[in-house]
Amino acid sequence: ESSCTRTEQYLEFYKIFKREFTAILRPYCKDILISKPNHFDITGFFKLNDDRIYYFSIGDLRWDKIFLLRTAKDFKDYTGGSNNFFDIENNFIENLLSYLKRNAEFDKTE
Repeated sequence: ESSCTRTEQYLEFYKIFKREFTAILRPYCKDILISKPNHFDITGFFKLNDDRIYYFSIGDLRWDKIFLLRTAKDFKDYTGGSNNFFDIENNFIENLLSYLKRNAEFDKTE
């Protein structure tokens, strides 16, 4: 639903995304920061056990089903490294974890 204010649909998606995304990344991360609900988008940072930091963003959820991911220096670096994109409707979690594993030592036993 399109609206000039946050809708119940968006707030429900936000709540589920935050809970599930945090649960999936928790074994691999030292810290996860997801922004407060915005206007149909979600952004945040996470720091992996090997100290790599990533910024992520999902644009306007009414139209955009793409998850943007890039390296960051810290939890305030919104410009960071090269953009990488993942479709949130097709094997999103598998593709994200595979990308993270390919790009450095990624040991969930830490």
